[in-house]
Amino acid sequence: MSPLSIIICVLGLGLLAAAHEIGHFLVAHRLGIKVEELSIFVGPSLFSWKRKGVVYHIRLIPFGAYVRFPGADDEDSGISNPDSYYNQPRWKRLLVSLAGPSVNVILGILIFIIVFSNVSFLSTKIDEVYTDTQMAETNAMPGDEILAINGRRVFTDYDIMVDFYFIPDADPVTMTLKSQVTGKNYTITLNPTITRKYRLGVTVKPGLDKNGGWEIAEVDPSQNGGNPVLKSGDSLIAVNGTPVTDSDYANVISGSNGSQVTATVIRDGVSQDITLTTTIFDTANERGITLEKGSGFGSVIEHSILYSVSVVKVSIEGLRQVASGDLPATDAISGPVGIASLVSDVVDEPTTDNSQKISDLGLMAGLISVGLAFSNMLPLPGLDGNALVLIVVEMIRGKKLSLRTEQIINAVGFVVLIGLVIFALYSDILRLT
Repeated sequence: MSPLSIIICVLGLGLLAAAHEIGHFLVAHRLGIKVEELSIFVGPSLFSWKRKGVVYHIRLIPFGAYVRFPGADDEDSGISNPDSYYNQPRWKRLLVSLAGPSVNVILGILIFIIVFSNVSFLSTKIDEVYTDTQMAETNAMPGDEILAINGRRVFTDYDIMVDFYFIPDADPVTMTLKSQVTGKNYTITLNPTITRKYRLGVTVKPGLDKNGGWEIAEVDPSQNGGNPVLKSGDSLIAVNGTPVTDSDYANVISGSNGSQVTATVIRDGVSQDITLTTTIFDTANERGITLEKGSGFGSVIEHSILYSVSVVKVSIEGLRQVASGDLPATDAISGPVGIASLVSDVVDEPTTDNSQKISDLGLMAGLISVGLAFSNMLPLPGLDGNALVLIVVEMIRGKKLSLRTEQIINAVGFVVLIGLVIFALYSDILRLT
C-alpha cells in the first residue's frame, strides 16, 4: 500500500464526511437554528474565524467534521436554553437530521455525473448475443432491456453485476426483459451447460500485472489434491513453459488430464517453478450477457440517479443476506483499511493509465458517498437514523424524551459504533491476510 494511496484514501473519506456535516450545518443555519461551531476535519485548529456568531475551524487531521449546537455539553443548559438544539421544533430537527445523508446522496450523484460524462457507461440493454452462450439458447434479442433477475428489480448494470456475483455459475437464472420491438415484457431462463475441465484452481485478477503475468487473487482449497502450493499474490507467468499470454495456454491446462504441470511464478520478487497436479472442476458455459453503452447527457443524469438507487438496493440486500446467514458479516462490513486497500489496488496498478485511475477513483468516491448516506440512516444510536427514530417517537408520544435519556442513548450508541469500527477493522485484516 503506497503512501499516495493512503493519502488519497484519508483525504477522500475526510472530504465526504465533512460534506455530510456541512449539510447538517447549512440546513440548521437556514432554518434559524443557532450553531456555535463548525469544524472541518478534526484535531488541532489550523485556521479559525468567527462570522455571525459561528466559529469556523479548519483542523489538522483530514478525517470527518462536526457541528456544535448550544447546550450540547451541558444538560441544564440544553433544557433551559431556548437556542439549544434540544428545544427546536421537531420538523426542524427532522430536516437537519436528513440533511447530512441527503448531501452525501446528492454529492454521489454529482460525482457519478462527472465520471459517466467523461467515460462510457453501460445501460441495461443487451448489446450482442454470442453463440455457445446461455443467452444464445433463449429468444433474447439485442436492444432488449433487462428488468429483473430472479425476481429482483434491475435499475443499472451495477445491479446486474452484483446479482450475478452472488449466483453460483451452475444455477439457472430467470430474467425478465422488455422487447425493443414489441415493447412487451417476457421471461427467459439461462440454463448452464456443465462440462468437466482441468484447472490450476486459482482465480486471477483481470489484466496483466507488472511482471507481464496474472496476479493470483484467490486459491481454491482443493488445488493440487487439497494441498495448495500456489498462493494469493503470486504472479503466474507460464505453465509448462507456455506463457499465460499465449493463445495455447488454456489447452496446456485442459489437456493435462490431471497430471503434474510446472507453473512458473514470481513470488516476493523471485521467479520459481512450482510443480502441482491439475484438478478437475465442473465448469458452466458463459452466461453471455453483454450490455449496450449508454449515450447522451440526459441518459448520464438518469443513470447517475439510478446508480445511487442501485447502491442502496445492494446495501439493503447485503444486510438481508447477513441476517439470513447467507453472507458472513466479515464479508459485508468494511472500514477505512479495506477502503484504503481498494484505493491502493487502483492507484498502484502499473498497467492502468492515469485517466482510467482517476475515473475508477471517482466512481469509488461516488459509491462511498451514497454508502455513507445509507449507513447513517440505519437506526443505530449516534447515527442520523437513530435521531429520526427518536423524533418520530416524540411525535407519537406528543412530548420530548428527556435530554438525559437522549444523552444515555447516544453514549450507548458511541460504544456500539466503536464496536462496529473494531469489527470492520478485523474484517479488513481478514481480507488482507
